[in-house]
Amino acid sequence: MLTILNLITNNYFLKQKLKVPKVNSSTRRITDTWQGNIENGKKIIDGKLGPDKIVNFNKFLFLRDLRSEGSINSRAIARSLVINWIEKKHGLLSSEFNSQVMASRVTLWCFSYSWFAESGESSFQSKLLQSIAFQTKYLELKLKEANNNLEKIILIKGIIIGQSILYEDVESINNLIALIDKALLYLINEDGGHVSRSPVLQIELLRHLVEIRSVIAILKKIDAETLHKKTLKMGEFCRSFQMPNGNFAWFNGGSLVSKDLIKQTLDRIGYKNKIFSMAKQTGFCRLSNQESVVFIDTGIKENLIRKSKASLFSFEFYFQKQKIISNLGDLVKPNSQNAVSSLASSAAHSTLSIDDRNNIDLSGNRKTKILSVEYGKTKKGSLIDISHSGYELIYGVTHRRQIYLSQNKNELRGKDEILNIRNLGSIPKNADIRFHLHPDIDAVKVRDGSVLLKHKKGFIWKMITNNKNINIQNSIMFFPSNQIACKQIIIKIKLDNIRSNKIESCNWAFELQK
Repeated sequence: MLTILNLITNNYFLKQKLKVPKVNSSTRRITDTWQGNIENGKKIIDGKLGPDKIVNFNKFLFLRDLRSEGSINSRAIARSLVINWIEKKHGLLSSEFNSQVMASRVTLWCFSYSWFAESGESSFQSKLLQSIAFQTKYLELKLKEANNNLEKIILIKGIIIGQSILYEDVESINNLIALIDKALLYLINEDGGHVSRSPVLQIELLRHLVEIRSVIAILKKIDAETLHKKTLKMGEFCRSFQMPNGNFAWFNGGSLVSKDLIKQTLDRIGYKNKIFSMAKQTGFCRLSNQESVVFIDTGIKENLIRKSKASLFSFEFYFQKQKIISNLGDLVKPNSQNAVSSLASSAAHSTLSIDDRNNIDLSGNRKTKILSVEYGKTKKGSLIDISHSGYELIYGVTHRRQIYLSQNKNELRGKDEILNIRNLGSIPKNADIRFHLHPDIDAVKVRDGSVLLKHKKGFIWKMITNNKNINIQNSIMFFPSNQIACKQIIIKIKLDNIRSNKIESCNWAFELQK
């Protein structure tokens, strides 16, 4: 009984705080440049997608779908869906009033206002603007309760955009931007990469910042220099993470980000065309020449914990916009924890593992340290030299990997070393070096022990190694829309004598044949 009474009381006082002045007209127009899904727009127009079937209806992202569809009825249907939502009596504690959902709704209503609202009756415009004012005020109150920095930025975005279409409060907006700058200190590294090392979270946050920038660009006396610089830096990081085929490299969810989304986002930043070789804070390296790109997970200096994938020192290799060597990707909708763990494992990445153990303990019981990261570039080529302690506490050994990309020759060389640092734990049996091949490649082992990689485009790469224990096995690559069978090359290094030999190594190379 007391709980119900508290809810009623809190609800009453909240409504008092949410009283806003009457709003009759918009002070400015905001242009939305994001593309929607035309097919979804057609389904809404045809009545095949109603409010109950539209994904995330309360966020009103579908307004972009209707605008992209562009028929004569699209504006009228948009107005109908918006006014029906406004006139429905939503409780302040309902899911419709989730603050992040509301921030999206305010953003979409404001961005789409000139498209669907200005052609509507004045009574409709008045109701819409009054609802925007009410929800913006609600977001201002909820901002104080925001639990994390991303949530703060999302709510601030809704507030800034809502305020901008209603009135201009320079002091308020500058204070809000200062809060964004502070939040970004915790979310983005100096090299422009997201602290999670996830390109999914990187592009999500970047889109929020792009939307904020597009609004404050039409306002006067707004101090957004830090926000601008940070956005450009994040854009440069995304450009570096983008491979020759237009997609992100497949690290930490990179396979889940569409090429179209990447292009739309980068096109709206206005960034300088800078591409990093080393992103030390976020832990990635990019080697490139005129025809090839090698992208490598070098890890971060801090202890790597279970939220990371066990992708340490894995790499992807691209030649003439075609992917040659890859990681296995991610599931769009994971159906089990086993599936998630499998695709997070070292074996799902083009790297080295020992006795089928991960180089990063996904349970969090064992910590891995990056021991060294050295990058060098000359006129002949570029080299990354890296080592980690992922197996030291289990076997007393460390892993060192060197990868070299020739500048003028179509040649990629590598060396993996297992070093016995101390006689600790059990003696390891085998190290497996995996190279997951793109489904467009057919791999054939020849008599001399080398492997020919025949791409469907016609070019052929030859893999050679000083290790005779090399095999080709079947694998599966996980694309966003389907799963496709592929091949993997596995080189096995015997480690039985690691204690006496102190080091076991394997040299490998890929050379273009034609």
